[in-house]
Amino acid sequence: MKIANIVSTSNISLPEQFNIVSSIDDIIDNLPTLIVGYDLTKKLFKDFDILNREIKPNLYWTVKKTEDRDKFQDDLNWFQHKLYNELITNVKYIIIDPIQQNKKTIKKIINKIYSLNNIISYEKNNMIYIYSDNLIFGVDLNLLKYIGININKIKQKIKNISNTYLIGNDIISQYKQYIEYINNNVKYIPFLYFIFNKVEDKLNFFYKT
Repeated sequence: MKIANIVSTSNISLPEQFNIVSSIDDIIDNLPTLIVGYDLTKKLFKDFDILNREIKPNLYWTVKKTEDRDKFQDDLNWFQHKLYNELITNVKYIIIDPIQQNKKTIKKIINKIYSLNNIISYEKNNMIYIYSDNLIFGVDLNLLKYIGININKIKQKIKNISNTYLIGNDIISQYKQYIEYINNNVKYIPFLYFIFNKVEDKLNFFYKT
């Protein structure tokens, strides 16, 4: 899954989710695009504003690392911060609260979860976040335990419907840089996993402590 284009005639090290190309003809349409290098940008856009990162909506530029290392790194970080925050705006978070929500609402949420494919779940600090199809469902295990629900049974049911079940701090370490771009909001861990991994139609459990 590609999430953005980088147009650069010099080498840039970024995850494979970035479509890094040397020609603007090879970009993927409708993805945010960053052009690297003053000369390249000037060649493509005669009248661009050198003081403005944005050339036009969804299209940006920066200097090469050899032209100004600090500005290049600052702009690259800015681009990624903007990119990841725009990505998560399309993800809806739904908390499951059997105290505040009525039985009809709870049943509707559960039915929706069971209808999803390629579910990725993440357990951290007595919360389980269930992701699929731009939806994240939050399950508070402490709350369920408080009202007398067997949380071990709940966890097992979630594991049974999950293609991937992630637990613990190792996953956060793996995505530390990207989590920082979205204010360390761990509920988006399964969404990041979806972006950075090819999710297959099979059970794939990772038990981390």
